[in-house]
Amino acid sequence: MIRHPAIPANASAAEALALLQAAGWRQIGVGDWSWVLTDAAGGWAARVTPFDPAYRMHAETCLAGPPNRWLPHMQAVLPLRGDGYVVMMERLFAADEAAAAAFCADLGIRNDSGYEVAVSDGQADADLAALRERLLGLLAEGARRYRLWGGSDIRPGNVMADPHGQLKLVDPVFVRGKAIIAAIQDGRRDLLADFTRDQLEAFTTIPAFVPGPGTDTLRGQLAALYADQAR
Repeated sequence: MIRHPAIPANASAAEALALLQAAGWRQIGVGDWSWVLTDAAGGWAARVTPFDPAYRMHAETCLAGPPNRWLPHMQAVLPLRGDGYVVMMERLFAADEAAAAAFCADLGIRNDSGYEVAVSDGQADADLAALRERLLGLLAEGARRYRLWGGSDIRPGNVMADPHGQLKLVDPVFVRGKAIIAAIQDGRRDLLADFTRDQLEAFTTIPAFVPGPGTDTLRGQLAALYADQAR
């Protein structure tokens, strides 16, 4: 059981980070969409994001089960303000690159995010076959739900390992963040209709958006786009 501080549902991602750090958790990684921290003992991790609907779908699939040795163990998805959330999960580590590449090939689902990933028709064990079916269902559900769905981000860089070396697929699907930015810049509310204004404002606070004129301009364009929408 992961011991962590109470994180109110109305907390922002920044406030969640502060609560975790005050409780002795330390940051061990940051990506475009999230910050990752580990507890003082180093056995558990917290993935904090202001907005990432694709990863949330993946996390909820992991929580719903059934267990699969190729998927990380997740304990909870804690909601935050603006559709942000914290995923409490096992801590994972860098995987052997060759083993990760072989796993992605055996999984047999092509990559949609621009990476060249080999795909094979090799035999799959029961867990791998079950994972393939779950991922195909997740990809179909994402395409139904979001206009700016990206698809598969299955690649060796999104495979990690537990302390025993068991490979874990950590981030297999994505929404098109660059397309969300372009839609805001072009005033395309029709393309953004799957998201609320609050969600889009939270999107502009993910780690990829560093403080500066570019981020300020994007936030201004978003505010102008929804200027006629009452709070």
